Amino acid sequence: MKMKHVLFALAIPALAFLTSCDGGSGSDAAPKPTLSFQTGSGFTYTDAQAGVDDILQIGVIAKSNDSKISKVSIKLSTNGGTAGVIFDTTINANSATFTYNYKVQGSVADILKMTVVATDANGTTAEQSLNIEITPATVAIGLQQNQIVYNLQSPAGYNGAYDLTKSAVKYSADKPTEKDIIDGTPVSAVFNKTWTTGNGSKFVKVTTNDYNLSTSSSFIYNLWKTNAATATSTVTDIKLGDVILVKSGQSVPFGLYIIKVTEVKETTTDNLDYIKFEYKGDI
Repeated sequence: MKMKHVLFALAIPALAFLTSCDGGSGSDAAPKPTLSFQTGSGFTYTDAQAGVDDILQIGVIAKSNDSKISKVSIKLSTNGGTAGVIFDTTINANSATFTYNYKVQGSVADILKMTVVATDANGTTAEQSLNIEITPATVAIGLQQNQIVYNLQSPAGYNGAYDLTKSAVKYSADKPTEKDIIDGTPVSAVFNKTWTTGNGSKFVKVTTNDYNLSTSSSFIYNLWKTNAATATSTVTDIKLGDVILVKSGQSVPFGLYIIKVTEVKETTTDNLDYIKFEYKGDI
């Protein structure tokens, strides 16, 4: 009788072990397929920046680890919104490799999330995603020198405002929407070395090194991204050598400019004070 009790006691853990080793059935226990992006020249396979209407080549490699791949689909969402299917194909093979050409659509600063999903015959899935940030179209960066904004209280014939998009001086009679920069000196006040705007432009001071490196539209765009959160509609205490990044309030394709102050002139009797500058941008 004692021996029977020992054998019975040994049987219980053995049964538990056999039960735990049973893989069960259903898709949850099946090996998942593998999915990757094709790398190499011409392919987009990591997070990237692109302009509207750019064509991105997405190479997809899907492989089954248990049964055949049955479907590959691609979903796209914008700025965290609901994803929609932009590509869906039926497959009946152990592996599949193909290229999907995506034409970028959206607005500047949108973040597009592209998610590729591979499904096998067991219903198990694998997915890979990449993010695409829409940037302004690449433009040639020009340089404009010896530009001036006078004290707003200066005599008639002296410009107290400036249009960065057209490299044009502006006067009191001109439309506010054309005035990216307006001198901020109040009536009957001392020249206050302040700029404001008539059209919603934003200003933020950056560094001399930023100015020197601003030789491409992509650099200026990324510089704006880094500093946009602290940009305001007024820039104060402008000094010789200051560098000011500006986003124009006008509706233009690029609209970003970087200014270096080359002279600050103060007078005592005639209000012919001014700030002279040079700047870079799509000009």
